[in-house]
Amino acid sequence: MNWGLAIEINRRALLRIVMGLFAMVGTDTVVTRAMRRAVLASLLPAEAAARRLIAIAAPGLVEFADDDAVQATGRMPNLPLIDARRDPKPPEPPVASGRGPGVWFLDDLGDVPPEKVAQESTSSARLLRRLRALRHALETIPAQAKRLAREQAAMERPLRVMRPGRPPGYRKHGRAPIDVLLADCHELALMALAEVEAADTS
Repeated sequence: MNWGLAIEINRRALLRIVMGLFAMVGTDTVVTRAMRRAVLASLLPAEAAARRLIAIAAPGLVEFADDDAVQATGRMPNLPLIDARRDPKPPEPPVASGRGPGVWFLDDLGDVPPEKVAQESTSSARLLRRLRALRHALETIPAQAKRLAREQAAMERPLRVMRPGRPPGYRKHGRAPIDVLLADCHELALMALAEVEAADTS
């Protein structure tokens, strides 16, 4: 398997999706909650896919030139390199508020009272920070692979990048480009992990 080529093909595809998400958020300081949900629907699986590409690079399956190993500088946010583990406790049932659903279509916001628009809007700062972290990680995969190795070396019991079971953002029968990318990156990472483990036991 040409791991370097596999990383590059998927990296470029993920970057195209990330740039599309930047365009969706735009430059406004607030976004509607509906827009935030739409962005997160692609951002969560994109982050998971990026972590899997970084995991492939970390074991040393790929040889990168020194010039490509760009180190993080300044205050650039960092993408979490290990999947968040599932909460073992079952989720609490939602509490009914006694109010009807406040659903508004984006095209109708001009007819919504200003106070209602405020309720249906949220800051875009956190979304943009996550998007910048993801873009930076995809642009500096060699450096991120080294960061992952350092983080795992500092752990008493290193965690695998991929949590057991389905990856974050996984959608069964998902047909969107990000769903296909996540499935491909997850499968590649499993193959890379199996190859590394086979080499360690040989």
